[in-house]
Amino acid sequence: MLPTMSLALPSRPEIARANSKGVNILTEDYDKAKLFVGNFYDLYMRRASSKPESHPIAVLENFELKSMANARRGLAMAINDIVEDTSGWHPEQVASANREMNKVGAFTLSEIRRRYSKKYFQVLKRGVIRSETEYYLLKGIVDGGGIEPGATEGQQIEAMLAAFEAQIMKN
Repeated sequence: MLPTMSLALPSRPEIARANSKGVNILTEDYDKAKLFVGNFYDLYMRRASSKPESHPIAVLENFELKSMANARRGLAMAINDIVEDTSGWHPEQVASANREMNKVGAFTLSEIRRRYSKKYFQVLKRGVIRSETEYYLLKGIVDGGGIEPGATEGQQIEAMLAAFEAQIMKN
């Protein structure tokens, strides 16, 4: 059973602005990222008591009527929540979510993590994995198909994963 999470879309645009620093949803990615958030919510977060007007898609559509910039900020906040809430997922859980997202044509969880995870960029820049959480983040991205095979970024991550695994085996 996968853990349940809460997803908080802002009710006021200024909240999204304050909480989505560093994450920018590009206009061309918006629809596919929105599809990801809506489907992720339906699969892993919805509760029987959830009201239709609190569904992330309904909230985003309300923002869209007023301001696409605010809608993008709200979407960024929702993506940040999902990336954080799934940071401890094992590769099998990530792969399962990826399969579900592929079925509907949304970004996969691995792709969302690769594109929008602040932690991912920090670890990549540092070049060293320091914890199991960082290990599973990178392992999930690689195993979930979030990196093109043979890409320089993928080779760097594979080397980092191997170094971390070797370090664990020594201890």
